[in-house]
Amino acid sequence: MRNLATIQKIATIVPIDGADNIVLATMENLGWQCVIKKDEFNVGDKIIYIEIDSILPNKPEYEFLRSRNFRIRTIKLRGVLSQGLILSIESSLGTPNIYNVGDDVTEDLGITKYLSPAEREDIAKIEQQLKTEKNRLKKFMMRYSWFRRLFLSRNQSKGFPYWVSKTDELRIQSLKWDSFFKQFANNIVYISEKIDGCSGTFTGQIIPKYPFLGKLSPTKYKFVVASRNFTVNDKTSIYWKVAEKYNIENILKENPDLTIQGECCDTKIQGNKYRFSDVRFFVFNVINHKTNYQFDSKEMWEFCGRYNLPVVPLLELSTLSQVGKSVDDFLSYAAKDKSTLANVPREGVVIRSIEKGNKVFSFKAINNEFLLKYNE
Repeated sequence: MRNLATIQKIATIVPIDGADNIVLATMENLGWQCVIKKDEFNVGDKIIYIEIDSILPNKPEYEFLRSRNFRIRTIKLRGVLSQGLILSIESSLGTPNIYNVGDDVTEDLGITKYLSPAEREDIAKIEQQLKTEKNRLKKFMMRYSWFRRLFLSRNQSKGFPYWVSKTDELRIQSLKWDSFFKQFANNIVYISEKIDGCSGTFTGQIIPKYPFLGKLSPTKYKFVVASRNFTVNDKTSIYWKVAEKYNIENILKENPDLTIQGECCDTKIQGNKYRFSDVRFFVFNVINHKTNYQFDSKEMWEFCGRYNLPVVPLLELSTLSQVGKSVDDFLSYAAKDKSTLANVPREGVVIRSIEKGNKVFSFKAINNEFLLKYNE
């Protein structure tokens, strides 16, 4: 699970023009900035930093967030960007001395990640299946992801396919940038536009056609479709519509060791900012899940071109240092142009470095103006 709340140390506190009661704080080793009350904290203090997209529990101490449904969003205060929430360790968790910088306190505070409408729909379907399950023991055990993943048959399991990694890029502000940049400044990277849709994974495995025959059984290809978090068997879902439109099952039958991941869009996803009139798909990963070999940009474009699969728009192929040297450089890069798909703000960019089939690193830089415009 993503570390939404961590122990951090305040690096700087600077005044905000025209503001008497608030100041702007930054954290050591992180690129986030957050508005706090004046004189509440000092430089060098250990604090709890809670990232955007966090949902805090419905408790009296967080009542000030009720109007935002307890969700931490990107906001502007007195013209200054604020991303996150800073809390006192002592008032929220107790003795500060038992915590070290970097400690994850997400679960301690009861914080959960904000889910998009598509992700909430996935979970609702799982919950509905649990309600209709007749076997009481199975119904009880299905509440636990480890049980679904390890003990249920592939046809029953709703967990994410275990042989594939989920798609969730780290934001650039969460990197320890100085050490990261020093290590990877000269790495070749390819930068693609981040599409505002829902992540889909298309994969599969060769399995026995008649399991009771053991090794003597002929084999068949089992196609698996998944959202960001779950296997999806609903043939009316956007994921299956994408699979059908782009002939993905047949493509993978020809290439049974490959997994294709991409962004799924249609008229109902994320407000349809791009004004699509039908289902659309944009590939951002092609992986040989048997050898864990990741296609680089050239290999991915060639593969997708062979099968008429659209790819996320490629913006640049360069070294990391040529694109930018600071977090602000990459945030500016993310915001400098509109989307290549429509006359709307670009959500952001994804920066990847892949060498000889190994993903060296991957992160995203989100356009802050996009977050503000769409209340993200």
